[in-house]
Amino acid sequence: MSFLSQTMNTFTQAPILGLVDLIPSPEVISVQLSPSTAAVCQVGSALKLIGGQAALPIVDVCSGPTDGPVFAVVPYNNRKNTYSAGEILNAVMKGTFVYLRSSAAINRGDKVTTTAATTTTDPLVTTVSTPTTQYVTGVAIDLATGADQLIRIRIAPSLNGAV
Repeated sequence: MSFLSQTMNTFTQAPILGLVDLIPSPEVISVQLSPSTAAVCQVGSALKLIGGQAALPIVDVCSGPTDGPVFAVVPYNNRKNTYSAGEILNAVMKGTFVYLRSSAAINRGDKVTTTAATTTTDPLVTTVSTPTTQYVTGVAIDLATGADQLIRIRIAPSLNGAV
């Protein structure tokens, strides 16, 4: 997992997993992680809306490319990297630019989907390979020449599973 930290007393921060970038007007809301989830939820995780009664929208982690539709992504938080069932967290939604980690080479402009985090691995983005069954998380703004690179993704989820 990333569990990265940065010195806050620098003029320019280096990119870090989940960092929001190109901030014209990020759409950030508070959500509640499902009290019954067993999923690993961390910075960079894709979230989906689920049913239930609460003051805030209730979300769960998307388990992979075919689980969705994607509602939002968990942004960087300098105080917390992972979240437990029932916790309140921020979520960035459509139109926000976020640094996410690549699983392989990704071209600029590719529509990407997200794989879930595990206890030992960050969530990863990869190019959509099956448009009829995979949910889009967003569009790659940067080029990734290989795995484990932080690239900017413009959150632009598909709502019907088709690209």
